[in-house]
Amino acid sequence: MKPVTLILAVASAVRAAFWMEDIAHQGLASFNPDKTYTVFRNVKSFGAVGDGVTDDTAAINAAISSGNRCGGTNCVGSTITPAVVYFPSGTYLVSSPIVNFYYTQIIGEPSDMPVIKGSSSFPSNANGLLDANPYLNGQLNFKSTNVFYRQLRNLIFDTTAISGTAIGVHWPSAQATSIQNCVFILSNRPEDSHTGIFMEEGSGGMISDLVFYGGEFGARFGSQQYTMRNLTFYGSRTAILQIWNWGWTYKSLSINDCDIGINMSSPDVGSVTLIDSTFTNVNTAIITSRNPGNTTGVGSLVVENIKYTNVPTVLQDLDGQPLLLGDPSGIVFDRGYARGNLYAPYGPRVFEGRNSEYFSQPSNLKLGSEYYSRSKPQYESFPASSFLSARSHGAIGDGIADDTAALNSLFQTVADAAASTNQTTQPTIAFLDAGYYRVTSTIYIPANTRLVGEALAAVILASGPAFADINKPYPVVRIGAPNEMGYVEISDLIISTQGAAAGAVLIEYNLASSSPIPTTGRSLCTNPIPSIQDHNKNVTQPSGLWDVHTRIGGFASSALQVSQCPMTPNQTVTTADPACIAAYMSMHIAPSARNLYIENSWLWTADHDIEDHNNTQITVFAGRGLLIDGASRIWLVGTAVEHHTLYQYQLVDTSDIWMGQIQTETPYYQPNPPAPGPFTSMNTDLRDPDFGFDCASIVYGNGTEPVSNGTLSLPGDPPCAMAWGLRILSSENVVVFGAGLYSFFGNYNTSCSTSERGENCQARILWVGEDFGSASARNGTVADMSTVEVYNLNTVGSVSMLTRQGADVARWSENNATFASTVAVFKF
Repeated sequence: MKPVTLILAVASAVRAAFWMEDIAHQGLASFNPDKTYTVFRNVKSFGAVGDGVTDDTAAINAAISSGNRCGGTNCVGSTITPAVVYFPSGTYLVSSPIVNFYYTQIIGEPSDMPVIKGSSSFPSNANGLLDANPYLNGQLNFKSTNVFYRQLRNLIFDTTAISGTAIGVHWPSAQATSIQNCVFILSNRPEDSHTGIFMEEGSGGMISDLVFYGGEFGARFGSQQYTMRNLTFYGSRTAILQIWNWGWTYKSLSINDCDIGINMSSPDVGSVTLIDSTFTNVNTAIITSRNPGNTTGVGSLVVENIKYTNVPTVLQDLDGQPLLLGDPSGIVFDRGYARGNLYAPYGPRVFEGRNSEYFSQPSNLKLGSEYYSRSKPQYESFPASSFLSARSHGAIGDGIADDTAALNSLFQTVADAAASTNQTTQPTIAFLDAGYYRVTSTIYIPANTRLVGEALAAVILASGPAFADINKPYPVVRIGAPNEMGYVEISDLIISTQGAAAGAVLIEYNLASSSPIPTTGRSLCTNPIPSIQDHNKNVTQPSGLWDVHTRIGGFASSALQVSQCPMTPNQTVTTADPACIAAYMSMHIAPSARNLYIENSWLWTADHDIEDHNNTQITVFAGRGLLIDGASRIWLVGTAVEHHTLYQYQLVDTSDIWMGQIQTETPYYQPNPPAPGPFTSMNTDLRDPDFGFDCASIVYGNGTEPVSNGTLSLPGDPPCAMAWGLRILSSENVVVFGAGLYSFFGNYNTSCSTSERGENCQARILWVGEDFGSASARNGTVADMSTVEVYNLNTVGSVSMLTRQGADVARWSENNATFASTVAVFKF
C-alpha cells in the first residue's frame, strides 16, 4: 500500500496561503431578505480549532447552518442561502456527523489538505463523517434527485479510529454536484467494515480526483447515472461496489492491491462503461451478474483501453466462475470488450467478446493512449492579489443594478493583462464574487481570460428587451468572437434569465484553441495538478469550462416560478404564456470553435420551483439545449441538458466529439403543447428539427434521397412531436461513452413510463444520420458517419431507443434492463 504519510508530506512541502482564504469576501446572497447574511464562512471563525484534539463538530456544523439556511426539517430547497464553508489546514476531530445543507460548497486548503478525523467515540451507526443528506423519519431530508449545486473538495477523511462500521461521506445527490480532490483513509482491520463514499440514491453528477486507502469498500455507488474520473484505490477489499444504476461511466480508474476491483453483480445494475483504466495486483477485476446468452439489456458492460497487471481473473460471474482470464504473472490488455446487446447498425445481437471493429478510438481526442481530460484549476499557487474582484471593479451584484458595463470592463481588463504581462509570474484572474449580476446586453469574455465564480453562488442574470425577440436570438455571454484564437478557463459560474427572454442564447462559444495538447495531470492528492506555468508554455491548449451551468426559471426572483408559470395539465395549451418563454437556447458552440473541454455542466430549464416547499412543477419554455454546430475537438465530461423544447443535444457537421455519460430529460409538459410549440418559427440556419418530417416513416429510393412514407407507427401509438434527447447529424468521429435519455412524463403524468404500462411517453428520442431537412454536405464532402459510436445507451419512456436515417433500429422492448432499457453498443 502506498504510504499515506507520503501524501501529507508532499502537500506540506508545497504549503502556501490559499487565495480563497486571503481574498476580501464581498459576496452577496442577493435575494435573501436578511442583508446581513454571509456567504463565505471559515470554520475557524466559528470556533473550530483543527488541532486533532479538540472536538470541532459543533463549530463546523454552526459554520454550515448559521443564517437560517436550508436544511434540517425547515426546507427542501432554496437558492437564497448559498454558502462557501472553508477549512484551513489542520486536523478537525469530529464525534458525530457533519451535516450538510442545501447549496453548500465545502472547500479545503488544496496545498495542505485539512483532515476530518472521526473520533474513537464516533457512532458506528452514523451515515458518514460528512452526511450530505441525512435520514429524517426514515426518509432522506432532501429528495436525492433534487439535490443541486453542492461541492466537496480538497479534504482528507480519516475513519481509522472508529471501530466497527464507518463511512467517510454520505452523498445522495443530483446534477451540478461534485466531489473533487479528496482522500479517504479507512480501517483495514478485518473486524471493521469501512466505506469511503456511500451513495444509495440520486441523479448525478461528477466525481473526480479521489484516492481511497483500505476499507471493506472503497466506495458503494448507486444512482441513476454518474461520470467518475481519476479514482485511485489502494488495498480495499472491494474497490467499488456498484449497488444499482441505469448507466455509469468510469474513466481513468487505478485499482491496486485489492481483492475485487468492481463488483457490478447486482441485478439492479443497468450498465457500466470503463475506459482508460488499470488493475494491478487485483485478484478479480470485475464481477458481473450477466450470464452468457442473456438477451436483455441488464448488466451491460463496455470496457476500452484497460490494462490488467497480475490479475488472475478479469471477469467473473456470480457463481465464482471465470468468464475472462487474466495472467497472474503478467499483463493483459483490453483494447475493447463489450458484453450486452449490439446494433451494428441493426440488431439486437447478443455480443460477448473483444472486437476492435467496434472501438474506433479517435486519436484526435487523445493525449497519448488515453482520452484527454483535465481537472478544474484551483490556482492554488497564486496569491489573492492575482484575483480581480467584480465588486471591487464596480459591479454591484445585487440582482437589481445593471452590471453590464462593469462586467465587460472586468473581463477586458483581465484579457489585456494576459496579453501584456507574464502570466507565469503576474497572473490576473477575474473573480466573480457571490451575487446576481443583472445584465441587459451581451457580456463579452475575450480570449485569454481566466474567470472563477465564488463557488456556484455567482450568477449572470439576463434581463430586459435585448433578449426578448424570439426571432432575433441574442447572446447573454459570448466567449470569444467568431474565429478568435486563444484560450479561456472558466469555472463555478451560472448563467440565467429573468422573466420573458425568448431570444436569449445564454452561452455562445466561438473560441478556437489549437493543438498540441499539453501534458495533463492528476489531482493534488496523488500528483500535483499542472501548474499555470505549465499551462502557459503553450496557450493554444484546449480551453476549459468546469461547473459552468445554465439555470432557466425555478429560482427566487426569476419571475419564472410557480406563481407566474404554473403547470397546465388540465387545459389544452395552444398558445404559451409569453412571460414564460425564457430562453432561445442554452448553449451554442459555434462553427469556429475548436478544442474545448467541458466538465460537469448542467444546462437546465427548470421543471419545478426550487423555492417551493413541495417542489411544485412549473412550465417554463426554452427552445434549444446544447448545439455543437460545425465545431470540432470537443470533450463533454459529465454533462446534462434538460427540458428544452426542440432538443437537448444536437451535433451538426461536427467532428471529433467525446461525450461521457450525457443525461437528458424531455419537458414534462409535452405533448401539451407538442414540439415545436411555442417555437413555431424554425431556424434552418441552426438545423432545427422538422417534426413533421421526423415523425413520418422514411424509405430510401436510391440510398441518398429520403422519401416520407406516411405517418410514423410504433407500438402503443406514442406521441412523436416531442423533444429529441440527442441528434447527431452529418458528423464523424463521435464517441458517446454512456447516455441516459429520459422521458418520464406525458403532460405531467408518469403513467407512460411505468413498467406496468411499458415505455410509451414518446416515439423517438435519438436520431443518428444525415439531416435531410437541409444540406448534408460539409465543405463539399459528406460526413463519414461510420465513425459514430454509442456505448451503453440507456433510455426511459421512448418506444424507439435509436433512429438511424429514419429507421427505428432499436426498441425498448428488445433491451429491457432496469427502469431504463440498455443498448451496449451501437455503431453506425
